[in-house]
Amino acid sequence: MRILVSGGSGLVGQDLIATLRCDGHQIVQLVRRRPNPEAPISEIAWDPERQEIDLQSVGQIDVAIHLGGASITGTRWNSKRKLMIYESRVKSTRLLSQELAALEEKPKTLIVASAVGFYGDRGEEPLTEASSPGKGFLADTAVQWESATNVASKAGIRVVNTRFGLIMSRRGGFLTKVRLPFEIFLGGNLGNGRQWCPWISLSDVVNGLSFVIARKDISGPVNFTAPMPVRNEDFSKMMAKTLSRPAWINVPAPIIRLLFGKMGDETILHSQKAFPEKLQAAGFNWLNEELGDLLNQELTR
Repeated sequence: MRILVSGGSGLVGQDLIATLRCDGHQIVQLVRRRPNPEAPISEIAWDPERQEIDLQSVGQIDVAIHLGGASITGTRWNSKRKLMIYESRVKSTRLLSQELAALEEKPKTLIVASAVGFYGDRGEEPLTEASSPGKGFLADTAVQWESATNVASKAGIRVVNTRFGLIMSRRGGFLTKVRLPFEIFLGGNLGNGRQWCPWISLSDVVNGLSFVIARKDISGPVNFTAPMPVRNEDFSKMMAKTLSRPAWINVPAPIIRLLFGKMGDETILHSQKAFPEKLQAAGFNWLNEELGDLLNQELTR
């Protein structure tokens, strides 16, 4: 197939493009710079902020995958940062959806990254794709993010909103951020440690995207998480065991809120006991179902 990918330079995008090419697919990459005509992968420029894109010159596209969005971590959220997080997701998704819907030969499938932040802070409640949206900035953003694909759905394009959990990889993302405190003997629980953490390996994200491309009966929201979420306190114990370090410095919730504001509250303290009901029902096979095994695989070699 001929597959259009945005966000190809990110952690997921790099592995996804490599996998799709190995599977024999032709890739066209959306980039926010001047396209390189000598690049091994065809490149098309776009500017979501200015709402500029030219898909008419791309030719027939079978599948479009949108992985874009500014990082939600790294700095406290002020009004400017929150606007960047929101617009980098919603405006780019709306632009791509509108342009795909306007094509004479429309793609069969549009896959857009979303996040389990859709559910907000839900404590002990089991969360599936049928669960209602939660409250908070990330939940509100995810709702609008997914709604921005409606124009594509109405045009007859199969839309899949992949709600990613915490992606685990030694090459980047969540795992690299939490590894350092444990390495320097400062690891421990965050908050009371009882919050649920929905996680997934990078390999299962990439394989899951390939699986969803092939399964034309899957549409709408899909939780991209491992079948067994873990509590933060259990994650901390597994990290400590894997790295042979103590997990003894617990950071109380008030300190996290003082240091990081709402960003810390919604990304560190919120509890989301999310389950991948749709992927399980469709027969997807995870490479990594046990977090302890994955940590050993990613952190000890």
